[in-house]
Amino acid sequence: MVKRAALWSIALAGVSVGLTVPREAGAVRLWEEARSGWSPPGALAPGGLSLAAMFNGSVASPDLRPPDFVPPLAAGGHVGASRFPEGVAERWLDLGFYAQPQFIVQTGYNLDSTSNFSLPPGVSLQRTRVVIHGQAHPLLQMRVEFNMSNNLDLLDAYALVPVRRWLQVQIGQFRVPFSRQELTSSTRFQFSDRSLWSGGANSSSVRFIPSFDQGLMVWGWAGPRDLVEYYAGVFNGKGSNSAFNLDGFFLYAGRVAINPLGRPRALQEGAINLSQAPTLAIGLNAASQIRQVGLVTLPGQSTPTPNRITLNSLGADLFFAASGASLYGEVYFRDTQETDTTAAPSTQSLGWLLQAGYFIPVPALRNHLEVVARAQSFDPSSCYTVSAGAECGQRLPGSQSREVYRDFMFSRAYTFGLNWYQLGHGFKVQAQYTVNTEHRDIVSRPVGSGIVVNDLFTLLLTGSF
Repeated sequence: MVKRAALWSIALAGVSVGLTVPREAGAVRLWEEARSGWSPPGALAPGGLSLAAMFNGSVASPDLRPPDFVPPLAAGGHVGASRFPEGVAERWLDLGFYAQPQFIVQTGYNLDSTSNFSLPPGVSLQRTRVVIHGQAHPLLQMRVEFNMSNNLDLLDAYALVPVRRWLQVQIGQFRVPFSRQELTSSTRFQFSDRSLWSGGANSSSVRFIPSFDQGLMVWGWAGPRDLVEYYAGVFNGKGSNSAFNLDGFFLYAGRVAINPLGRPRALQEGAINLSQAPTLAIGLNAASQIRQVGLVTLPGQSTPTPNRITLNSLGADLFFAASGASLYGEVYFRDTQETDTTAAPSTQSLGWLLQAGYFIPVPALRNHLEVVARAQSFDPSSCYTVSAGAECGQRLPGSQSREVYRDFMFSRAYTFGLNWYQLGHGFKVQAQYTVNTEHRDIVSRPVGSGIVVNDLFTLLLTGSF
């Protein structure tokens, strides 16, 4: 009886520790080698496999002011922890993995219909990612990340040259620096997906902002406590895994963030594993691109003209966290200029998002249970800065293929949910319900497509190391 009581005491103590002392899951450091001439203390040998790191996990992101020889990642995930003192590991290799299985039910799905704009209920793998990141030299890091959910899809594949803290050079395939949410790893979201204009909740996953692409970028931090954070890059503009720049035009993108209270310790949403002190980041984004899609003979002309589409995008975002509460807001605008306006008019897109979270301030639940809410709106086709007419027009859903029907409807979505964090963003469960309404039958808009109600329930599990 005494033994059983003792076992129960140990078990309860373990549960208590698990509830009150959360930690973050991170990548695993598989191998590292100390710099030449460094003598390890005791029996620790330089190089070889670090079993302690494999079984004990690792530290995720650097703190507010990491030293210059710890090069951070732009739009990357975790970095494994070194078993050596700071600055000693000269070469290393990290391995990361995460999976996000989910269960969804969408009210707009009609079992008796042959055509649906909603997903059927069921279980799916939202994301399954493997990350390999290593340093061959203090001035050369390499990173590869691929997704295995539906098929093998290469995402990150780049080289990083950390010349100085304020000058990092990156070349290869990686995320275009537009929007804080786009740069944030999907494991660190408060909700199951990104905004409406980033492909989230769109039936055909049409993205209105760039994501992974091939290009060259410089970025870095400057000022006291990393006051200024900047990114500037030039990209092919053809998306991921495109062998060549087929039309000779480029995508130019840049981002500047101001961190008046010091740089947040990680690109993330929510206040999990952040200090109680206030954190504030304000970002401005810009992107410009020309695409050429064949030739077109315009009215009144006898010779074909290059059919070019010009896309100019602007955005701004704000992140604030303090005392277990967090707030994130973003606004997005895109101007699309068409050469062949008879096939599709020039148009403009506008979206906004506001989300908040709060950790229940009960000792057993603090840093574990978060209440979240989000409101967002997106109009993919309208006229905001110019009058409707020859220079701008509205693309009606009826003029689009059925696959992208929903992506050209004015949408508003309100999401409410509960998140449980066991190991920070590395191991969590998210339950959310979204009231999602898509319509064209509103004041001053042509009547035609009606209203589609696509409420969505999502249960998402994130597990990573």
